[in-house]
Amino acid sequence: MERIFVLVIVFGITYLMIKSFYPYNIGKYGLILIISNALLAGYLILPSPSNPMGLMYQEILRGILKSSMHATGDLTAITENKKREEK
Repeated sequence: MERIFVLVIVFGITYLMIKSFYPYNIGKYGLILIISNALLAGYLILPSPSNPMGLMYQEILRGILKSSMHATGDLTAITENKKREEK
């Protein structure tokens, strides 16, 4: 159901773009816009690599929202200094 929702949103945006940019004649640039948005919609509904039950748009959105946060692996390891051990 979520994939259908994504498809409806993308094709709705495509329809509005076609109506506003090319009101009388779609032409070759309108066809390029339709094809590129269809490919985008196909990409957005693919399963995400980190979570096969999720969709790619969720993976992209998660990456954008967490881009300003530090990764969980950015922890500073605290080790004893060798000079301290020698004393």
